[in-house]
Amino acid sequence: MSAAGQPDLCVVGGNAGGLLLAFQVAARGLSVVLVESGAIGGDRLTEVVPSNALLAACRVAASVQGAGRFGIETQNPHVNFAKVREHIAAVHAAVAPNYTQARLEAMNVRVIRVPGRFTRPDTFEVGGETIKARHFVVATGTFAKSFPIRGLDVVRPLTLRSLCMLDKLPQRLIIVGEDQDGLALGQGMRRLGCEVVVLAANKILAAEDEEFAAPVRDSFARDGVVVHEGVRISRVEPHGNGVRVFAVAAGHERPIVGSHILTAFARAPLVEGFGLAEAQVRYDENGIQTGANLRTSNRRIYAIGDVRQGTASTGGYEYCANLILRSILGLPGGEIRRHATARVTLTAPPIAVAGLSEAQARAIYRHIRVLRWPFAETDRARIEHEHAGHVKLVTDARGTLLGAGIVGTGAEELINLCTLAISKGMTVRDIAASMVVYPALTDALRNASMTFEASGFDRPQSFLLRLLRWFQ
Repeated sequence: MSAAGQPDLCVVGGNAGGLLLAFQVAARGLSVVLVESGAIGGDRLTEVVPSNALLAACRVAASVQGAGRFGIETQNPHVNFAKVREHIAAVHAAVAPNYTQARLEAMNVRVIRVPGRFTRPDTFEVGGETIKARHFVVATGTFAKSFPIRGLDVVRPLTLRSLCMLDKLPQRLIIVGEDQDGLALGQGMRRLGCEVVVLAANKILAAEDEEFAAPVRDSFARDGVVVHEGVRISRVEPHGNGVRVFAVAAGHERPIVGSHILTAFARAPLVEGFGLAEAQVRYDENGIQTGANLRTSNRRIYAIGDVRQGTASTGGYEYCANLILRSILGLPGGEIRRHATARVTLTAPPIAVAGLSEAQARAIYRHIRVLRWPFAETDRARIEHEHAGHVKLVTDARGTLLGAGIVGTGAEELINLCTLAISKGMTVRDIAASMVVYPALTDALRNASMTFEASGFDRPQSFLLRLLRWFQ
């Protein structure tokens, strides 16, 4: 067998985590092969970057609408969606070079662009070649689920990607499903001036702590996003230049007309077609089983990103790539520590959570403490007119931070401090003693931490919670 068939690392799939790991391993002089027949970077370049660029435009539109609070008059602003699309294309063009075969090859990563599969626990066959790598990493990512709705294929619904490529702002967008990325984009489109109707089979934001989900639902209502929950779609059909969706709720069917329809279904791990059973990797429809060290049931094979079971993190790709790198290099610290992953929902206000939720912590620990602080009690929030939102910290009896949740402007940035604190086993006393520049929303984190000494065990109906509700 040629040396090319015995690399130090073979990455199966080209999601963002697989790419980063390939770069890092190759940079240390080890041989790397990456097998990806589809888009390099997974959905990072095709959906995530365009969606976030569109959301950035939506936030600017919301800022313009709220400029009057600062004494700034903006007369007759309007949205030029063709220009918004140009902005999205420019962002995509700027980011795209980071996700190319040319960049991988420049870093001495060999790229194979045809499908392959495991045939034995230590063997991957691709393009007539046998690869027996020292380590394998499965980085195949996810795919968009589809549901058998009659007529849906006829109307060709939008995806997050195709929504970002429209030339004109939709007049009335119907969103079918409750995927949180789709909901965030729907709210953003409403803020650009598009009517938005959400048809969800279940309660939206059901996976979130209710004290974080409720302010977002209220925001949806204020923005004019119409949400119908507990709805079943019986059929979809063309209607003039748009679509007509027949929604069934409480036994009654009603037609809902829109100019466009967007499917926002949850994504599923891409685990079939790669010979995982032949590789003796345990998996099911929820993903690949891994330990804290990200190894699968086959110690030679790791899994990275949301192809793993129980993964719902934002930025988890990069985090896991670093852990696997340490393991491959034989360095300590190659395990996920203290549930330190985080995820963000970029609604307005955004929701960011890290570590254990209050319910998870109560199930594991005999005594916990829950600390809260409202944004409205920070000078920065008053200055920015961003009063809504709060911080919630969950600790053990000694004050070690177990989990954190934030709803409010800047949550997606503030959560990173919490993730660091959780991963390092820091206590809220450490956060309370940290220096915070003035003025900063981080003050909400510090003030919440400072209430630890005054808080008692398991008293969710504390004075601070009542204070928080008063501000809401």
